Amino acid sequence: MEDFQLKESQVSSQQQVPPGHPMARNELLGIWMSYMMDKDSCLYALGGFDSTNYQCTVERLDPRVGKWMSVPPMMSRRSSCGAAILGGMLYCVGGNDGTMCMASAERFNPRRNTWEPITAMHSRRSTHEVVEIDGFLYALGGNDGSSSLNSMERYDAKLNKWVLVTSMLARRSSVGAAVLDCLQLEKGLNKST
Repeated sequence: MEDFQLKESQVSSQQQVPPGHPMARNELLGIWMSYMMDKDSCLYALGGFDSTNYQCTVERLDPRVGKWMSVPPMMSRRSSCGAAILGGMLYCVGGNDGTMCMASAERFNPRRNTWEPITAMHSRRSTHEVVEIDGFLYALGGNDGSSSLNSMERYDAKLNKWVLVTSMLARRSSVGAAVLDCLQLEKGLNKST
């Protein structure tokens, strides 16, 4: 892979791979990967599909070094999976292994440099979104292999347990999600009225 330097001002927890980077071009060739940045501003590319094979490989870009490095592969091949950071661990949830949509999930411990399984979700999900809110992971929407989903599940890492929570109004696959502090938003809206 090419060397790549990120300027410090380009690094944020919501950043995608910059346009023109080799990893970004691969989506046009049919590779579907999940990207996630950790608290130390390292970017992870998880799994994917290269038009032939479903991947379990994981790569990390440390912008301080400016190079992609391999990290241990995931336990399962996953494309169109959800990813999020919780408690210093990188979680990879659901996805498709080439034969079916998956309910299984795993997490990467960067200190130990190892992956371990976590409890599976209630529903199989691919092309879904995973976000962290207030110390919990939420998996929302996606597709179970036969239809789009409106269901949402919450993961409690302390209990290693998923629970179903309020469903969305509409079924959504290939969904995007973002976290916005609603309390702060409400305060701002009340001040302006």
